[in-house]
Amino acid sequence: MHQTSQIVLLITTLLAWLPWSLFATACEDEHPPVTRTPVVRYQLHDSQARPVAAIAFDPRGTHRVHAADETDVTWVRDPDRSGAWDYREWQWWKGHPWGESCRCRYWCEPTFKPEKNAVTIHYQVDGFESTQQYLLPQVVEAVAPHWDLVTTIKNISGSDVEEYGQFFACYTQFNQPNSFWFWEQGKGNAGKGSVGKRLADNGDAGKGLLNSRLTLFSARGVDHLNGYVAHPAAYFLEGGAVPHCPRGEGKIVSRWYRPMLVSQPSPQGWRSIILVEPERTAAVSQGLKGAAMDYILFPGPARRTFAAGAEFSAHIRHHLLKSSELPSKERLDTLWKAFERSHSAVHRAAAELR
Repeated sequence: MHQTSQIVLLITTLLAWLPWSLFATACEDEHPPVTRTPVVRYQLHDSQARPVAAIAFDPRGTHRVHAADETDVTWVRDPDRSGAWDYREWQWWKGHPWGESCRCRYWCEPTFKPEKNAVTIHYQVDGFESTQQYLLPQVVEAVAPHWDLVTTIKNISGSDVEEYGQFFACYTQFNQPNSFWFWEQGKGNAGKGSVGKRLADNGDAGKGLLNSRLTLFSARGVDHLNGYVAHPAAYFLEGGAVPHCPRGEGKIVSRWYRPMLVSQPSPQGWRSIILVEPERTAAVSQGLKGAAMDYILFPGPARRTFAAGAEFSAHIRHHLLKSSELPSKERLDTLWKAFERSHSAVHRAAAELR
């Protein structure tokens, strides 16, 4: 009996000294409560002051979204429990000790600041400071309303880190189990050589658009975070994986032509379209057979080191598009070009709010 007690004590002592990350799991069962209130609501109007879409935000991100002709449904899946858009989940870097724990979701205390046409969410966790700034336009297109988000991430850890990434999820109705589309780079544009050359190849307006295609994640074997569509010039491409990604070993299944995600249609023929600034998009992916439209931010395709004190910002745009049929590449390219032209103004507006 005495020997058994000693063995139990020894095992208990060893377990206490093992790294916590060995037991960490994503979306762990035991964690501090998630702050879901307050909820603030906004209305987007067209040039005739007619309501086009309603949006609500809470400290997790976007809480509800619905078009004016779909007031009984919301694009955000399960918003009163686990669902939100641009929901912070994981962050990682080489040698980080947190395993698969959803540190960004559970282990921070976000601040939430609504304003007249903007909402700011700020959080710090494990030596990194992140700010999400939603910017709401005063006038939107009746058939293609949009709103913008600028996410800024700063390394306040006091040390340089390698291979940093932060993962965001948009839990979305209408996709599951039918997947959704990403804009895939064509084989003719899978350039080799320097980062600059590969980006130039991908940006060739004629050749790139012609060779590109809209592809369902399911067509590349992606079900739930078991495959990633990567930046076409990322430093990690040759390794075949997004480094330290906690799901699916970060396996790369393709490269994006534009980091743009296109949903299935809603009952009234609307689609959710997510556009992410290319320079900051490490990869995009699918979770839950389409119910999660996901993107990963990083400092840049050639910036393996995220230096102490450094920061980077990414522009994300959410569109609702009235299109019961899958939009053409030409239609999406029009949205994309408008998004690109707005980068400077959106970043400037966000910086003025900070």
